[in-house]
Amino acid sequence: MFKFKQVVQVNKGLKIATFAFFALAIITLPMFASSSRKSYLYVDHKAGDNRDGSASHPYKSISEAIDHAKDKAEIHVAKGEYKENISLKNGIKIFGEDREKTIIKAKKEKQATVSMKNNSTIDGVTIRNGKNGIWVEKDAEASIVNCIVKDNGTGIGIEGGDTKKSNQVSISKTKIKDNGWSGIYGAGARRISITESEISGNKKDGIDLARETSAWMEANSIRNNGGSGMKLVLDQSNIWTKKNDIRENGREGIEVASFGTEGRIDIAKTKIVKNGLFGIARLQRAGTTDWNKSFTANNQTEVWENRSGNISSVIYIK
Repeated sequence: MFKFKQVVQVNKGLKIATFAFFALAIITLPMFASSSRKSYLYVDHKAGDNRDGSASHPYKSISEAIDHAKDKAEIHVAKGEYKENISLKNGIKIFGEDREKTIIKAKKEKQATVSMKNNSTIDGVTIRNGKNGIWVEKDAEASIVNCIVKDNGTGIGIEGGDTKKSNQVSISKTKIKDNGWSGIYGAGARRISITESEISGNKKDGIDLARETSAWMEANSIRNNGGSGMKLVLDQSNIWTKKNDIRENGREGIEVASFGTEGRIDIAKTKIVKNGLFGIARLQRAGTTDWNKSFTANNQTEVWENRSGNISSVIYIK
């Protein structure tokens, strides 16, 4: 009898302990779930004084939303003009209601309108009037999607860093136009993807990428820029381009410079037409380069009606 009672007491204790464990789990699980859940914040320049970032009580500025945002937050911005300079913290994503009518205009014109840190995204907005429209910080993985970047100094500037895939800067379905310097400038040692974008009317080069760049560029329209459509440096770069339309730029369609270090640039299925100087210019600035090994334009690339000729001989520049 005694033994039987002891077993009952033990089982009863187990039941109590088990119940307590599951009760604790029920209380704790929502806490863990909410900690991993994305937060959604809303911004409307017409917002009143009672603001908490909800859809019914949005913040009045994007900066205010960023100040309250946690990691992986999504910030949804209503149509209107927002005169501010913003810095996207790690993991922050901004979505505009209408890329033509959701406008971020730099308040401080000597700074970037938008600065991007790691794993940040900006989608569906117009970005104007900064020293750089967008400045991507060193080694930051960043996505620029369906934006208009215009009337800045440089359209998009990308700080150097590392060519690892985890640090890639992706630019897609974006118009980069009418900027006072280059449309896109990469300082080198970065992985960059530019696809389905329009780079036009910039006063200097459309795309300017320094040495040690790993890049993929496909299905872009690059036209009417004051300098070259693309200005590329061969040394330690690995650049692949496909199905781009490069035409009516003030200088070369594509300028490739080499300082004598190995690299690789391939041009495929691209139209290079009616540019102000050469369609493709090959510039040897130092050292020696095996151009046949390092630079190729396949037979599906069309190069015609460029004012100084279609493909230059190697031009030696001291």
